Amino acid sequence: MGLTTVIGPGAVDSYAASDIPLPIAHFSHLVVDEPHAHLFISGGPGTDGILVTDLDGGNPTVISGEPGATGLALSDDGSALYAALPGQDAIAAISTEKLTESARYGTGAGTHPDSLAVAGGTLWFGYGTAGVGGIGSVDGAGTVTLGQDSGSWAAAPTLATTPMPSGVLAAAVQTGDASAFVTYQAQGGALTRQAAKALPIPDLSDFAVTADGLHLAVPSFQGATANRYRTSDLAVDGQFAAGVDGRAVAVAPDGTMASGDRAIVTFPETGEGYYTEYFYARELNSAAHGLAWAPDESRAYGVAVDASGGTPTLHISRNPEIAPVTLHGSWITPLAPGEAYSFVVSPDSNLGLSSGESMIPGTVRITRYDDADPDGVLVPDPTATPASPVSFFGSYRVDGTAPLTGQLSFRVDYSGSGHYGPAGRSFDIPVAKYAPTAALTAPSFADRGAPLTVSGHLTWPHAHVTTGAVHVVKTDMAYPSGYSVGTVPVAADGSFAFHDTPQVGGANTYAFTYDGGTSYLPVTASAKVHVSRATPTLSVGTDAKSYHSGATVKVTAHLGTTYNSRSVTLYDQPAGKSRTQLKSGKVDAHGNLVAYYKITRNTVFSAAFAGDYRYASRTVTTSATLTPTVRTEMQWPLSTTRIGSTTYQVFYKSEVNMGFDLKATPRQSGGCMSVYVEHYQSGAWHQVTSQSCVPLYSDDWYGYSRALKLFASNDHYRIRGHYTPPANGAQTGSVWSRWAYLTVRPGSPS
Repeated sequence: MGLTTVIGPGAVDSYAASDIPLPIAHFSHLVVDEPHAHLFISGGPGTDGILVTDLDGGNPTVISGEPGATGLALSDDGSALYAALPGQDAIAAISTEKLTESARYGTGAGTHPDSLAVAGGTLWFGYGTAGVGGIGSVDGAGTVTLGQDSGSWAAAPTLATTPMPSGVLAAAVQTGDASAFVTYQAQGGALTRQAAKALPIPDLSDFAVTADGLHLAVPSFQGATANRYRTSDLAVDGQFAAGVDGRAVAVAPDGTMASGDRAIVTFPETGEGYYTEYFYARELNSAAHGLAWAPDESRAYGVAVDASGGTPTLHISRNPEIAPVTLHGSWITPLAPGEAYSFVVSPDSNLGLSSGESMIPGTVRITRYDDADPDGVLVPDPTATPASPVSFFGSYRVDGTAPLTGQLSFRVDYSGSGHYGPAGRSFDIPVAKYAPTAALTAPSFADRGAPLTVSGHLTWPHAHVTTGAVHVVKTDMAYPSGYSVGTVPVAADGSFAFHDTPQVGGANTYAFTYDGGTSYLPVTASAKVHVSRATPTLSVGTDAKSYHSGATVKVTAHLGTTYNSRSVTLYDQPAGKSRTQLKSGKVDAHGNLVAYYKITRNTVFSAAFAGDYRYASRTVTTSATLTPTVRTEMQWPLSTTRIGSTTYQVFYKSEVNMGFDLKATPRQSGGCMSVYVEHYQSGAWHQVTSQSCVPLYSDDWYGYSRALKLFASNDHYRIRGHYTPPANGAQTGSVWSRWAYLTVRPGSPS
């Protein structure tokens, strides 16, 4: 028996890496021997010894000759390490000073001792195999006694006791979807049952007894809770400060808890929150029985393994009962030079305040830095505000005024106290000119010569410095490039107003520019007011309403009273074409502007006055119609005769038909010709036949014929045509031809 150096990582100092690979294939149990500066780690079946490292996981060696060691426990005085050797049906006692085996206790063939605990001055062990198990003991003389519990066990029970010597012992074994638990009082080498109960733990891997011996903590993956189970009756008795998750749990002598699944979490037995949390590498999870505390609570040790139970890795959580503190600062931004501010710092932590505490314990020191105090000046009395639903740990406020130049920063230092660690953080508060927003209120319309007011309001995101002025530039028809009309002050609430009595009508635009003063960037806004103008007298006319093609139209515009403009523009727009300017200029002394235009189709003439300072713009129109010429010809008359003062065309019925041709000039595609025939009888003309809106031929003619036999002999008739332009886009007016008179005689001419 002796020490054998194991080839593995080199010596690790007290600041070893967070994760330390262990030179063993598998993991079973972990015990911390602080007085002798050792960690004892067993590997279970397939191993030949117990791994020993220093308290930093370095300088690994092996106590050989301890094949398949599983459960480990220290004697009450710490002089001996007990190791269960299931494959040997024995328990080894190892000197913690010499690291050699000093005794070995046989437990009987087929007992397979596994879990160990020292309670009431006696070493207890769980033993057995699947289907049968029990609790045995080894007294100070080395006497082994089996069957110390009168009940029956479905397998070798797992044992647990308090972290410091006591007479409390608990045992448990999984039975299907639940786990059977029994609590005992150990005294004089005997066990007295306190309570027995099945608890809803479907995946029992570890459990622990609290430091005061009053409760059990049972971790689980599938049924994790924060329940505390009372040892006196195994009833739920409140909650731990955090959930007991995963496959391992351990209790420190002062009552602090540690549990682990993919992380090691340390937390107080009661209260809210936790102290520390450390996450293993993604492929690792806490091993069963893989958590242990240093007796002085300065460290918590955890062992994690991969999915196959291999790659044991050690993590050491230093200061596991000190919760880190984070400092959060808040202030209103942006902050302008000279602006008032409130800087608030709020501590935050994973660990809740204890009952009765209204502020995080310890002191907060705040130092202010700016150009005036580059080395910093201590803020003497920051305002403390107790904890609230918004600030769980209280807060500290510093009120002040931003410097006119340079930047502003604060250094906050928290001393730490009790279970809260110290913290420090610097906060840089941006100080820069920024532009407020500007809004204007102005009337949409106003009367010329009447007073009006344009009011405005500057808005900052928070309280501001009253500084700067608003400059006003006005643009109107008289000053299209704008001109300054003065400066108005800004009230403390950001409001301002400008009063004006506009003399120029039309669009009056008021541009307001806030210059920002010493603390802000400029901002500009504008408002447009439409100022009324009088309606001028304006007319346009032509010297006739209807013209024949090629005629010259005299167009006259007349402008009445205006203020400072006498210019008028005449336009012509022939049907189907765009409007063009005909003439532009000042009207004469009579207010007239005359232009001449040769008409070729219907035309709209317009006169436009652009407006001036006091009179509005106006446009008026008139229309001139082009009247086409209709030419007519009678076909086949044989003679003429005078009847009264009217000449008649004479036809004979022997000629069969009468013909009447009409031609419209100019004519437009889509135009048509109608023909009307009237008969004179009883002293009046009466229509006897008609032909309505027949298209003209391609040569612009239309020919109408009628059988002569339809005419009464020697009666008087007349005929004429009517040209109608197309309904849409007519370029001319309509026109009647003159009447052509005729009479029809029987027979043939002699």
